[in-house]
Amino acid sequence: MNLLEQITDYSLKLQLDDIPADALDLAKTLVFDSIGAGLGGYQRDLGQKALRYASAMMAGDEATILGAGERASLEGAAFANGVMVKILGMDDSHRSAGHIASQVVPVVLAVGEAYRSAGADMLIAIVAAYDFAVRVGRQVRPMQRARGLDLKGTLGAISAALAAARCAGFDRERTINAIALAADLASGTEQYVYEGGLCDTKDLIAGFAARNAVFALRLAEAGFYGPRGALDGDYGFFSAFGDGFDPDTFADLGGNFAILGTGFKPHGGCRHTHQAIDAVQAIQAEGPLDTSEIERIQLQTYAYATRPIFRVDPNPPSREVAGLSIRVSTAVALKQGSAWRQDFAAWDDPEVRRLRNLIDVEVDDEIEARYPELNGCRLRIALRDGTAREAYIPNMKGEPEFRMTDGEMRRKFSVLNGELLPQAQADRIYAICNNLESLEHIDALTALCRAPDAVFA
Repeated sequence: MNLLEQITDYSLKLQLDDIPADALDLAKTLVFDSIGAGLGGYQRDLGQKALRYASAMMAGDEATILGAGERASLEGAAFANGVMVKILGMDDSHRSAGHIASQVVPVVLAVGEAYRSAGADMLIAIVAAYDFAVRVGRQVRPMQRARGLDLKGTLGAISAALAAARCAGFDRERTINAIALAADLASGTEQYVYEGGLCDTKDLIAGFAARNAVFALRLAEAGFYGPRGALDGDYGFFSAFGDGFDPDTFADLGGNFAILGTGFKPHGGCRHTHQAIDAVQAIQAEGPLDTSEIERIQLQTYAYATRPIFRVDPNPPSREVAGLSIRVSTAVALKQGSAWRQDFAAWDDPEVRRLRNLIDVEVDDEIEARYPELNGCRLRIALRDGTAREAYIPNMKGEPEFRMTDGEMRRKFSVLNGELLPQAQADRIYAICNNLESLEHIDALTALCRAPDAVFA
């Protein structure tokens, strides 16, 4: 049995009773968190652009676009919602597989609505997709980063296709073909992080992957076939997008649930900047800090947070990629006190520019030796009067070792939603997500994701 057959059989056999309660809870939180990120993304210019494109070019009446409540084709809703969930950079993260939810959750929402799936189907599909995505990510992520590939577009497409097939109730043959066809649709580069001009692909790639997943689903449903060795064949995904296939990575499938390693973002920007933001806020919580008195800043963290160069660039080319730099994110948090998406509007203010160029970034030997078990930092701020303020963060907020509370997740949803949905409607979304295993049809959830007065931003 090859990997494609193995993962298909696993996803088809997986039932709610097989999944630990904490893994199910995380799947529910992923849905709630992704909807919040999508509602926030809907209120941005790019979200509106994605909405207009999907409505015009992927018209239909199969699934709901977040925020607007407009109906589109299955592909249109998956594309628009994938883009919207990604725009704010507030989607989930996993140390082995990056950001998975912006591809998987929009797909299961759209497929669940179009195929009249139950909430239980959605939860099982998400857990199975994470079990697949994380194990693949462990093998291919370093090489994909070195080659300039974006995991959202490559790994995201096939993981979302697996989730789509499980949520739609596909049989073994159609599931195999959906995943195989998605593997041949996988694409996307990270060139966007080096571009100084207008470029939307950072967020569009999540939409591409979501759209490709449902495209593959529909192709398989129509009787198209993909290669059986699409994943572990001699010229399959692991060879084309990695360094080959290690079957041992899947030996614990069904025993260890990969979704348990999911982290949630309490701040905007790249996940690998959040440890520094946490450290800034820890220092600020001890007492006021006048940034004009700061003379030097020393930041020590793990090596992955310092490369490629865009992760430490003190002078990035645009606001769109400023949040990817740990120097910029630290400076924004120092000046603003927080690092929500709106705080990054100050990324190039004179004081923020001064601060970000005061920061020395180094690799901390202890944190590096224990990474990814540790993914925190040490921050030391030297002041003009000769004193210093310091903080040590072992793991960034939102990681499995340092979970966000239920109240913090709801607060995040509220901030991202703004005034789009009334509080009672947001509370209803939370209640449904918290009890997804009892939801008869997904459309009862997606119907609530429409603003009473859907207004273009």
